[in-house]
Amino acid sequence: MKKIERVRAALAGETVDRPPFSIWYHFGTQHASSERAAQAHLEFYDYYDLDFLKVMNDYDYPMPLGLETMESPEDLKRLQPFNIERSPLGNQLRALEYIAKGLRGTALFVDTLFNAWNTIRRNLVKEALPGLMADHPRELLDALKVINQNLIRYALASLDRGSAGIFFSVPASAEFLTLEHYEKFMRPFDIEFLNAIKGKGEMHILHAHGEKLYLDRLLDYPVQAISWADLNGGPSISAMRQKTSLTLMGGIDHVKFAYTSAKVIRRQVAEARAQGGPAKFILAPGCSVPTYSFPPLIKAARDAGRE
Repeated sequence: MKKIERVRAALAGETVDRPPFSIWYHFGTQHASSERAAQAHLEFYDYYDLDFLKVMNDYDYPMPLGLETMESPEDLKRLQPFNIERSPLGNQLRALEYIAKGLRGTALFVDTLFNAWNTIRRNLVKEALPGLMADHPRELLDALKVINQNLIRYALASLDRGSAGIFFSVPASAEFLTLEHYEKFMRPFDIEFLNAIKGKGEMHILHAHGEKLYLDRLLDYPVQAISWADLNGGPSISAMRQKTSLTLMGGIDHVKFAYTSAKVIRRQVAEARAQGGPAKFILAPGCSVPTYSFPPLIKAARDAGRE
């Protein structure tokens, strides 16, 4: 099977010759030009002969003009809609254009996006988020609405530039926030986002990030596949198969990957394939592997998936 055929068959629940394989790590190109970021991705794709490319998105969501730190309700009110193409995220859109040209229609690629709650946490309010959730929920909800609309506009622009879908990172897990806070500050915006891009891509992937997932609240998300750390917090691939009809994406321990022997990695892949079965399974890490992972390990994982 050709790469695109293999991926589409896996998503459709058809039997494949082997599970599609991809792997990813952060390239550290957030300071670099769009062309250089795209080149790093394309070199990685070519070198490891991946079945599809997950494009990392390390350009930052911009702070409101004049602010270096956000920590108060007044700061949150400074968040506004902005011109995506003139923001740092515009660099990502231009990188996607280079990637689409470089792949020349031979493989699908998906763009990575962090949900609104994680965007405000990672890029803007940082350590102030718990206090804002507790003491200023109304202002925080208003800010999340603005961010989510900006993310929706970005995602639609990404899909217009050739992305097959959005790899949507959702840290709906007890180590990040309570179930009550998830229901209030995360889930409504996730559903709004995914409904806004529904039907506009063929490979939207929910990345359920964390080891203590509120999994039962995630399985109705309108996506084609679910990615999670089956070997770091679980559940196992076979257990997840009993919970959802989504295409499953996992099997490789990302946490210990760089310090795991090729023999053990091959064993992981064999077990993952046995659990995943001949359909609706994509071989991948539970999250990003370390950037310093050496090529022989990545090739071992790839080759074990092809045996």
